[in-house]
Amino acid sequence: MSRVVWVQGTQLTRDSSALAEADRVLLIESLPHVQRGRLHRHKAALVLTAMRRFAEDLRADGREVDEVRLGENRSFADVLAGYDEVVVMEPTGWQSQAALAQLPNVRITPDTLFLCGREAFAGWAEGRKRVRMQEFYAWMRRTHGVLMDGDEPEGGRWSFDPENRETFAAWRRSGFAPTPPPAIDRDDPVLAEVQADLDRYAPGLVGRAEDFWLPTTRAEAEAWLADFVAHRLAGFGPFEDVSDPADPWLRHAAIAPLLNIGLLHPRDCVAAAEAAYRAGAVPLASAEGFIRQVLGWREFVNGVYWLRMPEYAALNELDAHAPVPPALAGDARTDLACVQHVADVVERLAWTHHIDRLMIAGNLMLLLGTDPVAANTWFRERFADGYDWVMQANVTGMALHADGGFMATKPYAAGGAYLSRMTGHCKGCRFDPKRRTGEHACPFTTLYWDFTARHLDRLAANPRTAQAARGWARFDEAEQAAIRARAAEVASALAAGSL
Repeated sequence: MSRVVWVQGTQLTRDSSALAEADRVLLIESLPHVQRGRLHRHKAALVLTAMRRFAEDLRADGREVDEVRLGENRSFADVLAGYDEVVVMEPTGWQSQAALAQLPNVRITPDTLFLCGREAFAGWAEGRKRVRMQEFYAWMRRTHGVLMDGDEPEGGRWSFDPENRETFAAWRRSGFAPTPPPAIDRDDPVLAEVQADLDRYAPGLVGRAEDFWLPTTRAEAEAWLADFVAHRLAGFGPFEDVSDPADPWLRHAAIAPLLNIGLLHPRDCVAAAEAAYRAGAVPLASAEGFIRQVLGWREFVNGVYWLRMPEYAALNELDAHAPVPPALAGDARTDLACVQHVADVVERLAWTHHIDRLMIAGNLMLLLGTDPVAANTWFRERFADGYDWVMQANVTGMALHADGGFMATKPYAAGGAYLSRMTGHCKGCRFDPKRRTGEHACPFTTLYWDFTARHLDRLAANPRTAQAARGWARFDEAEQAAIRARAAEVASALAAGSL
């Protein structure tokens, strides 16, 4: 009987529950998949290089490895049909899971890439009308004994988020210099081979080969994690909500692309951060803030995905149908400094930190009424960590409020005042965050008030957004009309790529 373990490109870890089942391993590359859409080159290069280097590691362990590269006329099912039994860990996407479930020779083992399994999350969520990350996070801390002082949270609180909201001005006063992640070996022959293959078979990808910056082995990923803990974790907490045009990294870990293909495991990240705090090397607020992202938010969005898909992908509570703005799609440039910054960083790195994603790119899409499917596609294709399980909850739920509040208690809409306080993009931008109307009014300010007007009843009924509704009511009819008219001009110009 020919039995093989199929290791998918997002499961490149010896922690896979399937790897214990056989010594023969199958890795399948799909260049036709890479060619579809407007995928970022770094995402493709990361996965393909990591797969080929993982194959080398498995052979060094004494395993037999079958590497298959699909062409246009051969599918995954065609390859799998060549074995009597295929053992595979639960895929990270529901479409793959549904397809595999139809194949008679495939046996699926439980996902071990997360600390909260799908059944465990469903059990926790059972009976809840809405799920809240804060409640889930506290449950995970107790379950896994992370940052606990007996039965109570370390420091007496589950979250130190109020301490982690320093402004851009405070960031500048801190005197912190840029501390990017360690440089990779750009001369690695496997990476060079992958880049040559992408030049040959997928020349239309977004991004440039010479900008590639990501580790592609577990050893390199572990070194990155250690570097983050040693040099950036202490400052991560207070400045995690800042956006600096001169420093895309700030104190962020930039390890999500590595976690999401298995080169790092969340338990390693959580343990490293807690150990640094216990050793007195980093403050509790920073360690907790990072752990909340990994043990809380990352596990939470995966749980929501498997709880609500596939119906979740069709949600559009705010009836939004606009396309992704051309400035973000890479089809036009814009005078909006913060938006152009995000577009440029994503073009170069296939990554940017969560404030750039949520409060600049996501916020703009929310205010413009961007279609959730189009927004999800853009985030999924352009980000090295962008997979369906990541983006559905983050984009549909968090950024666009398209699930009507199942995940987030309010729409994350913000005007120019927020961006002026938390980012360094407004200085030198031709738009004024304090103005609502006129050609120099910040589009975020104008669109924020237009968004408030469009969804006034919904916002007025929510205690967390009622103040915005009251703010709109304080404008007289002439001011309201001027704002709505300017918002229409701004939306039209952004859609045309001429603002």
